[in-house]
Amino acid sequence: MAQSAIQAIDNIGICTTDLAQSVQFYQRLGFELLGQNDRGATLALGPAKLFLFPARSGDDRPVGRDLGLSGNPPGIDHISFLVGDVDALHHRLTAEGIDTGPAPADQDWGARAFGLTDPDGNNLYFLRWL
Repeated sequence: MAQSAIQAIDNIGICTTDLAQSVQFYQRLGFELLGQNDRGATLALGPAKLFLFPARSGDDRPVGRDLGLSGNPPGIDHISFLVGDVDALHHRLTAEGIDTGPAPADQDWGARAFGLTDPDGNNLYFLRWL
């Protein structure tokens, strides 16, 4: 592979209205805080890395996307995380008081999945391929 070829996604940047709240939310999902400075915070869970950073002052409107894909505005719509046991994760998050929405279900596109939104309205999906 050429050195200039893309090898993987290094991280996903998420702009937040409340950095501390978002860091805590993603830690409850199982992410580990790797580092934090005045620009933001890097968290990781396995190979998945997120960089959370604060919104500009006065810019505190959540994006306003719906779970379900259709009818959302242009732009990156969601992040999907591959998990070993969708039902066990859903049960753990629900027990911890995280609003997980509907229970996991087998999807006609070939995965068992459920979705939720983070504190800023970003869609997150958790899936296991059938």
